[in-house]
Amino acid sequence: MCGECDQTFTRPHNLKSHLATHSQERPFQCEICNHHFRRQHDLKRHKKLHTGERPYVCKSCSRSFARLDALNRH
Repeated sequence: MCGECDQTFTRPHNLKSHLATHSQERPFQCEICNHHFRRQHDLKRHKKLHTGERPYVCKSCSRSFARLDALNRH
């Protein structure tokens, strides 16, 4: 359980990742634009903006997206 917001997690790794959202520390830096992130996952997602990578494709209209949540909203 998170001591900051009482959110619970089934896996210790998920709790550890979540705890970074409460920290002001941003140890992960984009080498292209120097933007900093709290979690490595967020940096990885951000880098797709620079590469133009759009791996999620709609099966109905072939439109592509950088993020799965954007495809799901579409």
